[in-house]
Amino acid sequence: MNTDRDKEIQRQANLRQNQGKSIEEITEMVDKKAEEKDLLNTFVGLDEPEQKKALQLYERYVSEHSFESLAEKSTLVNLIYLEVLNDRIKLFIKQEGEEKKGAVPLRMTEQLVENTTQIMQLKEKLGMLKNKENESALDVINELKEKALTYYEEHAGETYVKCPECQNLFRLLMKIDGLDVAKATFFRGTTLYNQKLMELYHYKKVTLEEVAEIMGVHGKYITFIYENIYLKPKDDSQN
Repeated sequence: MNTDRDKEIQRQANLRQNQGKSIEEITEMVDKKAEEKDLLNTFVGLDEPEQKKALQLYERYVSEHSFESLAEKSTLVNLIYLEVLNDRIKLFIKQEGEEKKGAVPLRMTEQLVENTTQIMQLKEKLGMLKNKENESALDVINELKEKALTYYEEHAGETYVKCPECQNLFRLLMKIDGLDVAKATFFRGTTLYNQKLMELYHYKKVTLEEVAEIMGVHGKYITFIYENIYLKPKDDSQN
């Protein structure tokens, strides 16, 4: 009984463009197309250009190295998948950096470092590593760590970050162990307010515009808190 593979080999052999090719060449061509089809089904989530690049990487690695077992080829597929995803992440980081004037998306940076580490481990497992590749990957990891540390230093204390996926803002919980309690002098309850500034304004040491500029609000807001908070205790005491 002929298998689907045998039928496809026979069909290809009967095509005009394959006339003159040996049965070995046609068999190799059929097997290669079948393997590519299986690989495309494996690279789930990749778009067409990424799938094309993944196939090119697979062909290159197979030609440069010897992978005999199915386990090795399965590991190679995982390696290529991570490498293509890394290119996507790098593009995302580049675009975000251009839009935000150099700001590095931390979550994506962490994912890139994690993927790069896995890639190194898989290459080592497959015996693909060379000294040059080791140094290159190490340089990438060190560079990413340096950028991340720089970002942490420049944005110390910030608790609002943007999700790299949905672009919505969310707030991080801060660990307050070991921190000293400090009184928020620019609030009265939940209202933006500063008693000392109000006193200076009341005694005409500063202008309405200066107080508004210091507090980052409109002059009408200063008038409101002056009349409804600062003067209120005085008015109550006169009643």
